[in-house]
Amino acid sequence: MNNIIAVGRLLRKARRAGGLTQTELAVRIGTSQSAIAKLEQGSTNPTLDTLHRCASASGFAVRLELVPLAPADAVVERYKQDVDRTLLRENRRKSVDERVRTLAEWQENASALQQAVRNARKKT
Repeated sequence: MNNIIAVGRLLRKARRAGGLTQTELAVRIGTSQSAIAKLEQGSTNPTLDTLHRCASASGFAVRLELVPLAPADAVVERYKQDVDRTLLRENRRKSVDERVRTLAEWQENASALQQAVRNARKKT
């Protein structure tokens, strides 16, 4: 959704830079002023053809660029392979209250374990 709003802002900026009103741009591309307003507000998802026509009528060109995605982190990908999906599925079946109770129990057990380690270190 944010990308549509950003596109609308760019269209508005191009139209204003071209010195056109919404009505003038609408006449040039063969649509209504309300359609231009909706495009600029990000209320509608324009086609590439519509973007091209709006930009051209405002004195601009649309340039589309493909940018490679960042490669996946090898460590994260390897970790994902070893995740026990059974535990994830079991956790999803639990209610939110059950998950919170389980988390609280784990935290209590972790605290108890830390205390036991501290006590064992004191004795040595």
